[in-house]
Amino acid sequence: MANNKKRPGDVAAPLRAMDKPAFCETMPSTANCNIPAPTGQRSIADLLGTGRENAVTRRELETLTGLDGRSVRLLIERERRAGTPILADSTNGYYLPATDDERAACVRSLRHRAREILLTAKALELAGIDDGQIEIEGVE
Repeated sequence: MANNKKRPGDVAAPLRAMDKPAFCETMPSTANCNIPAPTGQRSIADLLGTGRENAVTRRELETLTGLDGRSVRLLIERERRAGTPILADSTNGYYLPATDDERAACVRSLRHRAREILLTAKALELAGIDDGQIEIEGVE
């Protein structure tokens, strides 16, 4: 195969070392974090393919890392904030960008979600606080 794109099936194959990756040190002691790390520290990005067609689902990442979904999402967020462009969509999963269009589509999706969350927060603020009772007309 001439291209160098990573595929989910390729990443977990080398089992030369079973040292705990550095990112596992931040996880709870109950997490089973046994990703082989033959060349040192591994990251979530190391487990991802390039392009939407090579996306890896959260469940696949849970299996590959031995971590729960919340821990996987936390690691993805940390890597994103450190500058790693991990993209995602609700259909395919997580992947690295193959094109600027893929990156732009993910950014649009994130901004749309942010706007929706802000609208919900504003509606909750405007709703005020009541005693939690629901009034039904004609019933006392």
